[in-house]
Amino acid sequence: MSVQQMPPKPNGNDWLNWSQRLGVYLTQVRSQLRHKVSGESAAEDGIILWDRTGYPVVSINGAFVGVVINSGFTVSALPTGVVGQRAYVTDALSPTFGANVAAGGSVVIPVFRNATTWIVG
Repeated sequence: MSVQQMPPKPNGNDWLNWSQRLGVYLTQVRSQLRHKVSGESAAEDGIILWDRTGYPVVSINGAFVGVVINSGFTVSALPTGVVGQRAYVTDALSPTFGANVAAGGSVVIPVFRNATTWIVG
């Protein structure tokens, strides 16, 4: 695999820079990525596949985590997600850090997935 075909590696904690580089990479190679099928192994970190939901996923710590590459979600359109996944919503109502995100407002705010729901933060 050439260097151009390899996905960018995270560099420290600069996740914004990595996500921007990953977005460019995915735009260049998306037609070459294969779809994730049932029984797919996430044992090796850094494997990027298309999920059936239409989002790319990357393997990390033994699980596939969705890579959000859109312009934001409404609360009702947030994906099921996995623990630790991050996104942002465009219609939060009176958000409070650490609380469940609620729809019905116009606040744009980041959210993350805990074990059961999307949380403001």
